[in-house]
Amino acid sequence: MAAAPIPENEEARLRALGACELLDTPPDPRFDAFARLASRIYGVPYALVSLVDRDRQWFKAAVGLPQGSSMPRDLSFCAHAILRPGQPMLVPDTLADPRFADHPMVQGPPHFRFYAAVPLRDATGLPVGSLCILDLAPRDPEGIDLAPLEELALGLSTLVEHGRSLAALRESDENYRYTIELSPQMPWTADPDGMILSVGPRWPALIGMRLEETLGDGWLRALHPDDVAPTLREWGIALRAGTPVDLEYRLSNATGEYTWYRVRAAARHDAEGRIIRWYGTVEDVDEAKAVREALRKSDELARSVLESSPVCIKVLDLSGYLIFMNGPGLALFDLDTAETVEGFGWRQALPADYVAAVQQGAHVAARGESVQFTIHCPTARGRAKWWEISICPIAGADGLPYRLLWISRDITEEKQAREQQEASAARLADVLETTSDCVAVLDRDWIFTYVNGRAEAWFARRGPALGASAWMMLATPGDPSFARQLQRAMAQPGPTTFEEYLPSLDAWLEVHAYPSGEGLTLFFRDVSERRRAEAEQRRSEQRIAHMARHDGLTGLANRGFFQEEIGRALREGSAGCALLFLDLDNFKDVNDALGHLGGDQLLQQAADRLRRVAQDSACIARLGGDEFGLLLRGAGPREAIGGLAVRIIDAVSEPYLIEGQRLRVGASIGIALPVTQGAAPEADALIKQADMALYSAKTEGPGLYRFFAPEMTQRLQSRRALRHDLREALENGEFSLAFQPVVALGERRIVACEALLRWFRPGRGPVSPADFVPVAEETGLIVPLGRWVLRQACVAALDWPDSISVAVNLSPAQFTGPGLVEAVAAALEETGLPASRLELEITESVLLHEDALALETLHALRAMGIGIAMDDFGTGYSSLSYLQRFPFDKIKIDRSFVADLPGRAQSLAILRAIVGLGRSFDMTITAEGVETADQAATVEAEGCRYAQGYLFSRPLSQTDISAFLARAEGVALAGW
Repeated sequence: MAAAPIPENEEARLRALGACELLDTPPDPRFDAFARLASRIYGVPYALVSLVDRDRQWFKAAVGLPQGSSMPRDLSFCAHAILRPGQPMLVPDTLADPRFADHPMVQGPPHFRFYAAVPLRDATGLPVGSLCILDLAPRDPEGIDLAPLEELALGLSTLVEHGRSLAALRESDENYRYTIELSPQMPWTADPDGMILSVGPRWPALIGMRLEETLGDGWLRALHPDDVAPTLREWGIALRAGTPVDLEYRLSNATGEYTWYRVRAAARHDAEGRIIRWYGTVEDVDEAKAVREALRKSDELARSVLESSPVCIKVLDLSGYLIFMNGPGLALFDLDTAETVEGFGWRQALPADYVAAVQQGAHVAARGESVQFTIHCPTARGRAKWWEISICPIAGADGLPYRLLWISRDITEEKQAREQQEASAARLADVLETTSDCVAVLDRDWIFTYVNGRAEAWFARRGPALGASAWMMLATPGDPSFARQLQRAMAQPGPTTFEEYLPSLDAWLEVHAYPSGEGLTLFFRDVSERRRAEAEQRRSEQRIAHMARHDGLTGLANRGFFQEEIGRALREGSAGCALLFLDLDNFKDVNDALGHLGGDQLLQQAADRLRRVAQDSACIARLGGDEFGLLLRGAGPREAIGGLAVRIIDAVSEPYLIEGQRLRVGASIGIALPVTQGAAPEADALIKQADMALYSAKTEGPGLYRFFAPEMTQRLQSRRALRHDLREALENGEFSLAFQPVVALGERRIVACEALLRWFRPGRGPVSPADFVPVAEETGLIVPLGRWVLRQACVAALDWPDSISVAVNLSPAQFTGPGLVEAVAAALEETGLPASRLELEITESVLLHEDALALETLHALRAMGIGIAMDDFGTGYSSLSYLQRFPFDKIKIDRSFVADLPGRAQSLAILRAIVGLGRSFDMTITAEGVETADQAATVEAEGCRYAQGYLFSRPLSQTDISAFLARAEGVALAGW
């Protein structure tokens, strides 16, 4: 016998068979019952539920043959049956059928003489096997009614599809399980009374408690004893009020150690407001708390240093008014509290003799230099003291001085000691030799006249110091800093203290210099180790502070820091503030194509562009993924903010060079402005407004910015509801097609019908395509919905005369990924509609970004023999360039250019121009929206071969269009 030919859709059929997961499975009573029922109904000894695999026919259920057995596909009767998936197969006498006359089971045992089968199909119509009956004697075909067998096959097809649905459900469950296992946040649920119902699968490994031990209130055993009371108190408040809860507490792990976790939960309510269930997450925040603790200790250390200093430390503004004074300083100046001198100017505290000198020093420091000098000034209680003053600038964010650091050291006793120096010279020499400091005396010619033992040992690296020049021992060529400090100290009327780096000896020196009429006495010590330790401590504190507040990838502020800045800006005054949320368009495609490393490079370059455009006018943050935020202060009017948004979008949309590839992404921006009247807005509210504005911008199209408006809240809620309803509508089959005829004007006959998608929502009525199509494009539902429209349109066209084609609109979203060509081919193959009777209509937005994939797709569709039309021509930006890039078969003139004909001269001129273009490019012209006979006559006179509009027919249902076309076949249309 000859083997059955292989169907053209064999690979798709085999995939459908595999998806059902029925091959080589144990017996199933449901399938067995169908086989037995078929055997009893037709009184035959053999009935089989068979599945046709690549190389075999396998019996899922069998009467007369062993269940689970198989035979080669070359000998399979059912391999012939599946060739006609929509029709039963009947062989009254196998010996009379050349396909089976020499079959081994016809010529030999069991000598089959009769065979009938109905294909089993999945939900997409692909045949995976058959329900068949066999007899050992031939039968009269007139006496065989196969309708019962078809009904049984329909029931079996439902079981087949159920198997595929179960497989898909298992895959969905696996995806959910892996998502839960990989998430840093572990989910849990509780009943209305707070008793735990379930926890995530990672709980036992993290906490060391079995799931059954955790349920109810068992989880409390893992809670740190100190955290039990406050946790139950806060949890009880939330349970009574039904409000969300956000807590941090410690839980023990399997080893008994405690780790900090953040727990958040919210309640789900029924329609009456009663709590149905609590849903929450547990997240390890131990490391984050450690960072915060390190910052707190750093702040305490800084305060401890200030309050432990033996000197008076003050901070003044550039005008000389006091801003801060440490505690020891208050005591040194006999002051009770800082409020006593708050806003006090230094000129008010100094004797008149010192005002000019101190003012000069303050001016020097205000220019960015440090200055030291000594003054005589009484305390608040009139006690006369000598003070050693050091003034140095504090730089602002722009690097320029904006405050003065003023250090006053009480040197009264030191001065008194120096006055007694001559009387106690011998005793002082002994003291100098035993002091831990190096001591040296310079005369007015800068020659060392005395060095103690420690100083001599320290200078030994440069040679003997006694009698040597200070410039030879201490100066460094090219770096006069130390020399200037010495010269300044020699010139000062009183002692000077400074720390300076000495490059020639690679050392930091703390120097106390005491000038006199004979020269300069120096007490100094090597403080290099202390300076290095302090520098390292500062670097560590700066690194910790930076890591806690910035994004590790881009260096921008992170979400937490950004929210703090928003709150601070609103507290300080919301006028002039603006919050911008930016999201990259098509970033996911780049990330999928190049991987995370390529995506990270793009994010870094995008961050650099944001810095360049915003400069210093904004706090910029990466909020996560491909979302960024900008906080503007002093933003100016809305027009200025909008202008900045445009510049940002333009900069971010410029091409990127990533791993040798030029890539483009766009950007959408949402802007929220705080109200300028009433109470200061909350940061969370402003963030939500910016987020809604961003959603609105992305919904309306890529590359846009939108300011928040109150109606966006309702629009967002409506759009979310529409998205939910749209999914249900696709599942429930709520969509239908209407068809509007296209008329050949010269012949007065119908040549095509355009398929128009309609949605009637039960309980709500019809929904406009202008409302639901953008949502379908946004959610990706346009792809399965588009496949459904293609197939239904092809099925409908099969009932029409062969001379009438069907036109189907394609969404730009259907061109964003692969599969469109295959979907069109599948629709034609499954329905049997010739490609020449299908016309696909696209709008200019498909080619707006010079997408090579879209052009490749259009050429592939053209190669199949399908007509391609440019719909709504003339309403875009670059229509002429599109005509050069792709040879369309037809141009459809948008109804806006037809509505004013024949009276409006401008519309008539545009019509003539488009018709002229069509002739030049050898493209036929269809006028849309023709509603009057005058309009039809005008467009025909100007050269339009085809027209479409209410003049000829409104859109009709599938049933009505078939009847309408039947009446119009072979009859010239009249009435216009």
